[in-house]
Amino acid sequence: MTRRRALAAALSLTLLAGCATHGERRVDIQIVKVPTPVACAPDLGSEPAYPDTPEALSAAPDIFERVKLLLEGRIQRQQRLAVLGAALNACASIGRDLPPPR
Repeated sequence: MTRRRALAAALSLTLLAGCATHGERRVDIQIVKVPTPVACAPDLGSEPAYPDTPEALSAAPDIFERVKLLLEGRIQRQQRLAVLGAALNACASIGRDLPPPR
């Protein structure tokens, strides 16, 4: 029994001696640059009112007026697609200037 007590006391003193060391604590701060995703929500405005609606086409008096409405709608859609494409390219190029991850 006394051997166990002596062994337990020796072990306790050894463990406490490890806690009694006085080393200088040193804190190193490292800056890590990591690319983070950025939300891209450009202001596209509202959808334009296209002139070639089914109601407008059925109300047109002749084929000439219908074709004019269809062509105006096509031009507006092409302009809208150009705006959407520019916004998409701008969103895609946001993270290109960041360094690649290591």
